[in-house]
Amino acid sequence: MAIRKSLLATAVLAATMGLTGCGGSSSDNNTPEPTPTPTPTPTNQKPTITLGTVAVEEDKLGEAVTGVTFADDTDALDALKYTVSDGRFEIVNGQLKLKAANTLNYEQETDHKVTLTVSAEDTAGEKTEQEVVITITDLPATDGVNVYAFGHNGTSSVSYSGQVSRQAAISEAKKLLGTLKTGVDGTNDVTELRKILADARGFLFPTDESRQDTALTFLSGVTAEQTTLGQISSLKKVAGEGGKIAGRDTTYMNKKWEENGSLVGWTEFGTHPSTPEGLVLYYLDLIDAQITKFENGDLHTATHNGVTVELNSLFITPEGLDLVQLIQKHLNGAVALSQGADDYLDELTIGDKSADNTVIADGKSYTELEHKFDEGYGYFGAATHYLEFSDAAISSSAAQDADSNGTINLLTEYNFGNSTNASKRDKGTVENTNPTDFSGAAQIAFIKGRALINANFTKNVADWSEDDQKALKTYRDQALLNWEKSIAATVIHYINYTIAKEDGNLTQIKNGEFDAGKFAKLAKYWGEMKGFALNFQFNPFSPVSADKFAEIHTLMGDAPVLEADKVDAYIEDLKKARTIIAEAYEFDAENVEKW
Repeated sequence: MAIRKSLLATAVLAATMGLTGCGGSSSDNNTPEPTPTPTPTPTNQKPTITLGTVAVEEDKLGEAVTGVTFADDTDALDALKYTVSDGRFEIVNGQLKLKAANTLNYEQETDHKVTLTVSAEDTAGEKTEQEVVITITDLPATDGVNVYAFGHNGTSSVSYSGQVSRQAAISEAKKLLGTLKTGVDGTNDVTELRKILADARGFLFPTDESRQDTALTFLSGVTAEQTTLGQISSLKKVAGEGGKIAGRDTTYMNKKWEENGSLVGWTEFGTHPSTPEGLVLYYLDLIDAQITKFENGDLHTATHNGVTVELNSLFITPEGLDLVQLIQKHLNGAVALSQGADDYLDELTIGDKSADNTVIADGKSYTELEHKFDEGYGYFGAATHYLEFSDAAISSSAAQDADSNGTINLLTEYNFGNSTNASKRDKGTVENTNPTDFSGAAQIAFIKGRALINANFTKNVADWSEDDQKALKTYRDQALLNWEKSIAATVIHYINYTIAKEDGNLTQIKNGEFDAGKFAKLAKYWGEMKGFALNFQFNPFSPVSADKFAEIHTLMGDAPVLEADKVDAYIEDLKKARTIIAEAYEFDAENVEKW
């Protein structure tokens, strides 16, 4: 008890002194004032990243991601420094979103999700990182939204059967020419070889309707609703009189392709004019000449750097030209891109000469403007449900059964030409930091442009609102740019293959370490590279200038350089061409390396 009393006395004394210090009755004015407790300086906190229901809708360019919130205790959201591990995305003022040229595909991503890491750093250098798992929302296949399908009063207004017919004719010619082989892989019957060549010419340069009812062999393995050109559309010519190759159809062209010397990128045309059509005829003549040599008993061989190989493919020259690839890829530009970019999607869509959109054309289900835009789309070659299938699926098979009825409608369910290349190149970057989306960006632009035309039915473009006119031009430009980007990326892909692909490349030829198979592969890769590279000149909106285009083809030449003492220098030239292309299209360095 004594201890407790002592403690109590001490407490009372302390309380009394405290009261005196606070202005009590004590007369002692020398008691010091207590030192005020300083206000603590606020400690800067890291930015916060809060996750809710994280999702993004598929098939929408530049779409915002929901459920990701950024905050900071001192800095405004636009003052923070952000990073995203996936190059398809960006963060703008605290909003995680896809970049303007990117979209996501529900069918393409593993488990329909994308996992990435985001970070936010404030002006004091405090940084927060967060893993984000984005769920992709599957949108139904809806006409005019993610499916290229439009109409009036329940009737479809989409029509581009003529374009499909020409795409099919080019595919058939390629298939036929690829069978021009001798020995066990082909035939030694010269009559049969000449018939194959004549049939291929007939599909490209038809003079009558004799091949309209011929079964299309390129559809091998595909159960198609249409098995002949005639079932797709009435006689539609690729080249020759009435054809659509640049120089035959001179309407609205920005260059006089019919004039000798119009084509840039190739120097030898034999007896033909140096025009787009003249080059096709020259290539066909080279095949014919090799059939003649075979007929005369000459061995079809290639000799380079001390090695001689016997070739059984009559479409491959001893100099290393794969004429099948050169013909088909050149036509992808001289017909498809030329007609699409320099005709239907140019003056006929936008400007003073744009087609009529006020009334349904006589006897048709569409306006003239709708039809012209559809024809441009038809030359891109994508199926109407292009966005409903992954790049991997389209890359493995051009035929995609959208309605699951067991047959393929070539007008709506088959991917022709450059549309397949767009998917292939996108597929090739899927694991990279900045994946491309040429296929999605092009298709969405085509759909949005066509939807705008449909929405302005009864009004010509000149009478549209200023915003709608600008939007149509933007969609046109976006579609063409991504179309051409897919071509440019494919050129780079085959430059890389020509330089270093294990099954046939320039260094193997240089070192004499090749056989007939490797020589044929090199010829194929070089032919695809060169044939695709000729395409850029047919798009008046191409980002490659005329001077740069000419330089690219000077570096590539008209045949692969195979002399041992010149191969290394030629490889460097191809790398220079690759750099020019990569810079023109602003391609990511990793993609360029890995394509």
